[in-house]
Amino acid sequence: MATRDTGQSFDGMTRRAFLKTAAIAGAAASCGFDVAYNAEKAFAYENDTVNYKVTNTTCPYCSASCGQRAVVALTGPDTGKVVDIYGDFESPMNSGGLCAKGAGSLQLVNNPRRLGAWAGAHSEDAAFAYDSSFTDGIAYTRTGNGAWSKVSLNAALADIAEKLVGARGALSTATYNQKNVAFFGSSHMNNESNYIYRKIIANFASSNVEHQARI
Repeated sequence: MATRDTGQSFDGMTRRAFLKTAAIAGAAASCGFDVAYNAEKAFAYENDTVNYKVTNTTCPYCSASCGQRAVVALTGPDTGKVVDIYGDFESPMNSGGLCAKGAGSLQLVNNPRRLGAWAGAHSEDAAFAYDSSFTDGIAYTRTGNGAWSKVSLNAALADIAEKLVGARGALSTATYNQKNVAFFGSSHMNNESNYIYRKIIANFASSNVEHQARI
């Protein structure tokens, strides 16, 4: 609720809120997704229990806990895959609306560059093409600006852990604000992941911290 200059309350959308909403909606439309659920599409999914399964879930991007509905195909070439995600119109938190990140959740689920993505060549770099020999998932590594190469997910995690332990052991207890490590968070992290992320940073006494938690 906004207030007029006179101090009287003003019910409804302000000009500032309207412009912000219009900008977000325009950006979302240009990226190919909706910030509000499409009632016609939702009705088609939820009334076709033969071809689709709709599951209620929660958006992973922040603590607002907006409701989402994920649609999994039960038949056809996409059987077993998530084919759509939209706002839960019955959720008291968002009434079907989603921010740009929440509305783009399907792109995260189906992105061919995610770890362990399913078969299919990557459109930008063949190094990211799926390889079924990596049964525990695929990670990608490179040194400096060199070429990317595949490693198993377990090997990548072990390498990261080893280097972090080494960096922690090299810290000087007499020096605050260590510079031998840096941390960069992700908007994909939920509250629990961010809690652990912050505890790790505290153990390194470093201010080299950034977090992509903004739209």
